[in-house]
Amino acid sequence: MTGKTHLACGIFIGSSLSIYYAEDVFTSFTIVSLCGVSSLVPDICHFKSRIGKKLFPISFIIRMIFGHRTFTHSLLFLFLIFWGLNAINAPEPYLVSILSGMLSHIVLDMLTPRGVKLFYPINASIKLPFVFKTGGAVDLSLSSTFTIVTIILWWKDIYRLFI
Repeated sequence: MTGKTHLACGIFIGSSLSIYYAEDVFTSFTIVSLCGVSSLVPDICHFKSRIGKKLFPISFIIRMIFGHRTFTHSLLFLFLIFWGLNAINAPEPYLVSILSGMLSHIVLDMLTPRGVKLFYPINASIKLPFVFKTGGAVDLSLSSTFTIVTIILWWKDIYRLFI
């Protein structure tokens, strides 16, 4: 999937989580931001991705050591992030937002023909039974759908403030 689709999905999930946790505006904004940014994090192993360009030296090193769609797209990586967030006592809404954003990225990449190394270091590509070309019509449709549903969520939430 493209970065736009990952980001749109992350913002959608973050918006849903902010409604679920029903926090103040600052916390809601933080939840949406964390989920959106974390939905891009697994592609740090690809130095031409949005996050890879921003953190090029780190991205290059990770790519050289692990390759693309391996370690950073695995359950092991998610577990290590979870462990690290628990170690610093991250508040639950933030922990859930970060992990949900990253998990959304992994699931979306499982919709591509290449799949992901979900059980890394086991070298088996995992993909869903139905796959779509990155950047194709389905990818664009998913991105558009996530964006539209997010706008509806925001509209309903803003509308409630004035009732």
